[in-house]
Amino acid sequence: MEKNNNKPEVKNKQPKKRGKIGTFLREAFSEMKKVEWPKFATVIKTTLIVLGVVAAFLVVMFVFDMILAVGNDALLLRDIDPIGMITGALKR
Repeated sequence: MEKNNNKPEVKNKQPKKRGKIGTFLREAFSEMKKVEWPKFATVIKTTLIVLGVVAAFLVVMFVFDMILAVGNDALLLRDIDPIGMITGALKR
């Protein structure tokens, strides 16, 4: 005699599909765990280097601008007063 299995048929359950955003975020967080983050001292050191380079370029650009302004005034035969230009710019 044959056994009568009254078990319902089990359908192949597929894993729940995530949306594209969910997949992206899951993979992004997974990759962020693999990153080797710099030490705090390294961050401070490189930040100070960047600020120093920016300050140096600020001075160079300021001097270059003043030279061009004096040259422009000389070409247009105006009164040349670079100190007055600096103090005038600071008063504004």
